[in-house]
Amino acid sequence: MKAFAVDTYGEQARFMEQEIEPGPLAPDEIRIKVEASSINPLDTKMFTGKVAVAPENGVLQGDVTGTVVAIGTDVTAFEVGDAIIAYGGGLGKRGGALAEQMDVPAVLAIKKPDALAWEVAGALPIIGLTAMEALKERAKVEPGMRVYVAGGTGGVGHLVVQLAKHFGCDVTASASSEEKAAWLQKRGVRIHLYKQETAEALLERLGHDGFDVIIDTVGGDHLQESFKLARDRGRIVSIATRTTQDLTPMHSKALALEAMFVALPLLKGKQEEMKTQSDHLQSVANLAANGTIEVVIEKTVERTIDSLQAAYEAFDNESHFGKVVVR
Repeated sequence: MKAFAVDTYGEQARFMEQEIEPGPLAPDEIRIKVEASSINPLDTKMFTGKVAVAPENGVLQGDVTGTVVAIGTDVTAFEVGDAIIAYGGGLGKRGGALAEQMDVPAVLAIKKPDALAWEVAGALPIIGLTAMEALKERAKVEPGMRVYVAGGTGGVGHLVVQLAKHFGCDVTASASSEEKAAWLQKRGVRIHLYKQETAEALLERLGHDGFDVIIDTVGGDHLQESFKLARDRGRIVSIATRTTQDLTPMHSKALALEAMFVALPLLKGKQEEMKTQSDHLQSVANLAANGTIEVVIEKTVERTIDSLQAAYEAFDNESHFGKVVVR
């Protein structure tokens, strides 16, 4: 089958077109004819060699949606011809969706709701799993909780704000432009134009002593802003903690800090956690299908060497509004 593989991971990484022979299908796997996928920060960091879990065969992208073309001998939940959504590869020993076909563990797949377009389905897996784990498993949000989302219109962030509102939280999110702020306001989210207003000024304007939960999708030095925004004994959940920071402000407020790596269950083969992830994905897919949440597609990239190369080289240097889909 045709695949777009990375020659050598690192700053000079390049995509090349290859013919790859599919391996034997494991008893608990399904084989997918790929219709769409999307680019995530994990993909671009593996591409440039910054994260050492990149797929051995060079085929990136764990998000996938498509049609089942073969099933393993132990699989009973799917049939050939089913349209599915999954996060199921693109790291370690598992190739990803930048190929004509992709093998994924059946436990991580769900049937695609008919109402979801391929592009939306391909954008959903990692951001859906990340948002649900951050809110429900780590932060354990409840109605009325004050939640701040750093990066409220990014790939993960724009889903977090909508799900937090759906769960009854009082949500505030950072935005870098008036356009992004307008999108958030339409969804009942309080706005923090962080380039114009300090963390201290925001809390004074809102009239409270801090947020119960901070969901940090930005990382880096923004963690210091999270320390300022959290109330005493508040909780910070970060999806981007590859950074060195002074934790003194965290100690002085007795804050809890949790780091997330949504790919861990797949890397480690944690079956129960993967089942939980598929349940989360089903919940988010249903909400997207019935219009409760919107999955924003920033742009769609063609499956060509030049288009992929350009998209990967630009990705980490751009401020994103939603997801970048590959189809």
